[in-house]
Amino acid sequence: MQGCNLVKYFTLGVVLWRVSRMISRIFPAILFTLAPAVVLAESVMPSIGYTGAPADHKGQNCSVCHSSFGAANSNTQGSVTVSITNYNPGVQQMIHVTVSNPMATRWGFQMTIREVNDETTEAGTFSTSTGVPFTVVCDDGSLYGSAPPCNGNNGRQFAEHLNAPTTAEGAGYEWDVPWTPPETEVGRLHIYVAAVAANGDGTAQGDYVYTYEGTLPNVGACSLSVAPNLRTVMNGASFLPPFSSDAMITVFGTNFQVSGLQRTVGLGDLDNNNTTFPTTLACVAVEVTGPGIAQPVRLPIAFVEDDQINAQAPEFVGTGPVMLKVILNPDASNQLLSDVATLNSQQAFAPAFFFIPNSTTIAAQIAGTGVTVADPTLVPGGQAAKPGDIVTLWGTGFGDFMQLIPPGQLATAADPLANPITVTIGTTTLSSADVLYAGASPGSLGGLYQFNVRIPTSTPNGATPVTITIGGFSTQTGLKIPVQQ
Repeated sequence: MQGCNLVKYFTLGVVLWRVSRMISRIFPAILFTLAPAVVLAESVMPSIGYTGAPADHKGQNCSVCHSSFGAANSNTQGSVTVSITNYNPGVQQMIHVTVSNPMATRWGFQMTIREVNDETTEAGTFSTSTGVPFTVVCDDGSLYGSAPPCNGNNGRQFAEHLNAPTTAEGAGYEWDVPWTPPETEVGRLHIYVAAVAANGDGTAQGDYVYTYEGTLPNVGACSLSVAPNLRTVMNGASFLPPFSSDAMITVFGTNFQVSGLQRTVGLGDLDNNNTTFPTTLACVAVEVTGPGIAQPVRLPIAFVEDDQINAQAPEFVGTGPVMLKVILNPDASNQLLSDVATLNSQQAFAPAFFFIPNSTTIAAQIAGTGVTVADPTLVPGGQAAKPGDIVTLWGTGFGDFMQLIPPGQLATAADPLANPITVTIGTTTLSSADVLYAGASPGSLGGLYQFNVRIPTSTPNGATPVTITIGGFSTQTGLKIPVQQ
């Protein structure tokens, strides 16, 4: 069985990685000069990427240039309003952008919509037609962008004014922009709008800037049409039968999702101020009953694709049989259910390491570096640990923490295990001084456990076995980390 892909699981690591890729381009120096040619060009169409979206120019907006009255929204006599509040995947809707100010005569705007899961990714497409006072441009890295279609390196899209319209003083202006959301739900979306209420004197002086930022939830109906086929449920790290309370589990089967579609949980899917994993992801839910659970509960879900669901088990009382089923289009009139699986492999502890796919190498890093402990032929950039190094290992199924982390919640800080463990590296059982931390992985789902341990100085070169034992149960045999002097 292949090892688990950590990105598919528990953590917001994928989100943080995407955030780290956000582009921060240097603000074009020419704009600071406010040369007349530039000012005139801005009235035709604005410099691209100044909506306040954090992935563009470090979140700057039009007030960088139009700064006479300070930051955006400093003036309370005017405003920008945006009509959209949610989205239905694939269904076009009209977005009404209205800017007003009693002293302005000329009007401009720029708008973009991004995935909350990845602010660098455009969500949906704007449309335009001949004769309307706005245009659609793609971010190709140039000052004003390029014409659609937007894809590849110029995939981010903006709707913006074209030949900024002039009206009577204080009349305001409204743009009606057609927008088609992504064909499938991608979690919540962010919409960013910056608008300028200008005095029409041909310069950037004396103008007012207003911004809008909103979050758009998905309200579209789920439409999966083939009943799910549940095959088996395994420990989410070892892909072996035993699992325990609060541990990560993997559900295998078919027809869980549209073929080829993968959904990994991200910031756009979290609830309660980004602290709680969803119990429905991509129109899929997993429901269980078991020891100590009077009513069926739905599990926090981290990943869904056609043949696999990664989720976190609930808190069980006792070790009796667990009943589990997969639900598509949950709670809708077209809800589809799998057969019920009866699982008899639930136990008090089910400790297991995550490991690198197609290998026997434990998923580990040299602590504090982000360097994967692996042969570089297996993981590019990987390297062996040295005797004396502190390495971080990840696993699941190690039981309670000192402070309760309810299923589905992120661990917000270090939280040690409630029960003692024994760590063996090679032939050496580590002293407590060499187990620097054993507990929840801060910033990740509570089903992910983290162990910071020191490699014994006597460890010889080569693939070195590692095991952790808790409550009489041990991690899977045969897993190793490379060690090299």
